[in-house]
Amino acid sequence: MTEMVRVVPFRAYRYDKTKIGDYSKVVAPPYDIIKGPMVDRLQGLSKYNIAWITKNKPEPSDSEHNNQYTRAASLFRKWLQEGALGQDDKESFYAYGQDFEIDGKKLFRFGFIGLMELEDFATKAPKGKQFTGVLQHEETLPKDILDRLNLCRQTFANFGLIFVIYPDAEKKVDSVLEKNMKKAAIMDVVDNENIRHRIWRIDNKKDTDAITSLMASKYVIIADGHHRYKTALALKAENPDLESAKYRMLAFVNIRNPGLVILPTHRVVQNLPDFDRARLLDGVSKHFAVKDFTDKDEMFKFMETQFETGSHCFGLFVNDAKFYAITLKDKNVMREMLPTKSEQLRSLDVSILHALVLEKILGIGKEKLAEGTMSGGGYVTYVKGIGDAVDESIKSVKEGAQAVFFMNPPRIEEVEAVSRNFEIMPQKSTFFHPKVWTGFTINKLK
Repeated sequence: MTEMVRVVPFRAYRYDKTKIGDYSKVVAPPYDIIKGPMVDRLQGLSKYNIAWITKNKPEPSDSEHNNQYTRAASLFRKWLQEGALGQDDKESFYAYGQDFEIDGKKLFRFGFIGLMELEDFATKAPKGKQFTGVLQHEETLPKDILDRLNLCRQTFANFGLIFVIYPDAEKKVDSVLEKNMKKAAIMDVVDNENIRHRIWRIDNKKDTDAITSLMASKYVIIADGHHRYKTALALKAENPDLESAKYRMLAFVNIRNPGLVILPTHRVVQNLPDFDRARLLDGVSKHFAVKDFTDKDEMFKFMETQFETGSHCFGLFVNDAKFYAITLKDKNVMREMLPTKSEQLRSLDVSILHALVLEKILGIGKEKLAEGTMSGGGYVTYVKGIGDAVDESIKSVKEGAQAVFFMNPPRIEEVEAVSRNFEIMPQKSTFFHPKVWTGFTINKLK
């Protein structure tokens, strides 16, 4: 492990507005949420939309020498030749702000885009020294990194951002960003979910040096983009002599930023061959106080009250015309369930649900969990707690799924505490909203 986090400015490649027209037609969400019709919708916005590169479609005639990755690379070269993309003239950091709303409350989250020297995930603290390094905070679903690695091998560029959080209670980095955010934004886009994305360039050497210096003593926690980070480590290992491959483009946000929000990720249970609704309700009553409601809003109100008092409470719907709130009676039971884990990890709602309910009562252990994805299939699917997701998950239980467990969101302090113990939360524990988008800055490696 290095004894500092090395964060440096870079000369990003950015879209030239005179060539591409409207910025909102060329940027896109992260590659892993671009699915189905969204691919065509984004690519239909502009021939320069970044999704043509990050999500180029496979063709039946694809071969080793002509495929989605080689097509992405040739498009990238073409855009550079046409001047649709050009490189900034000075080493810069880029402040990145997002205005968004949750439940009618207006929020603003900001951070900065820069390069960080890659290092393996930290597994222990250095003796007698302040901890710096890179931490992962949750288990990732087994997903092949080959897809992103193939794109990197052909293009030698970073398109998407890895989203990391870092501790800066005194907000020293934020004050440098805020000073630069008083200038006019160089990009200003409102996306299809009405989230406003703005980019400000920070190219004053005094400011860029200050950010590099202030970040050296920090640790970073990967909030979103574990697979992209592992891909970057693999590319670095394949290209030991390429200096630029030792760095990766990241979006950094202070853990204390008032706009840093984590939303819950609910769990839908399905496909269990011997599922029994009565047995589930009977099973949870051993360790949980069970309260039923006729209305989902009343259930959520009760869950919120329990959350505010520090109790561990979940919502449950099993299509029997009721909504249930189940509250843990005694958290000491978690010492028996997870004896080798820290108190912080044992106290997470998601750890309690997975250990006491999914595994103990329903028999969904790690192997069965690994079969579940965000897109369906498997025994557990994950539903992000935003928009009409709650109604959709209730509908899915009415139409054939077996149960949905509603979660309160994890607190940012819990994420930080577990990460600092070099432990990882169960998969899909956190949903940092909004996502950081792709196409505002590109880091070309060669």
